[in-house]
Amino acid sequence: MPSITGETDTFSSGKPKLVAFYYTQCPDVCPMTVFDLLRLQETLEGKGVQEKDYEVIMITLDPEVDTVERIEQYKNQFDITAGNWVFLRGTVEQTEKVTNQFKMVFQKDQEGQIVHGTTMYVLDDENQIRAVHDMNTGQAAVNVEQIAEHIEMLIK
Repeated sequence: MPSITGETDTFSSGKPKLVAFYYTQCPDVCPMTVFDLLRLQETLEGKGVQEKDYEVIMITLDPEVDTVERIEQYKNQFDITAGNWVFLRGTVEQTEKVTNQFKMVFQKDQEGQIVHGTTMYVLDDENQIRAVHDMNTGQAAVNVEQIAEHIEMLIK
């Protein structure tokens, strides 16, 4: 699946990664989760983990609406400047294929609203799922400390 910078990201960086699904028009879960993932980055920095050691992969669930320009605006809105955040946007078919691989459930209704699962995935350097975590659903924030521990354990 291609990144918004035009590179094809095949999860081949050889680094641990956190994979999250989102869409830019999401009214609650996605933006709250992004704020928590920014806290994750700060937490990892505080533990001496550098950006070059892991990736945060964000995959849009709405490639028809989430143009490269709209995703760039979304990144700017949250002041995401770290080089280890990778935003992926494929075709509808590529998106369905990736979500099926992760068993991520989502559906777009007639009004364009997307109902989606709220699971994020920690992958090791060989892209094996090592942990699953909940997104911020409003009931509870992302467990930043636990994700940081899982990423730390996977860094070689």
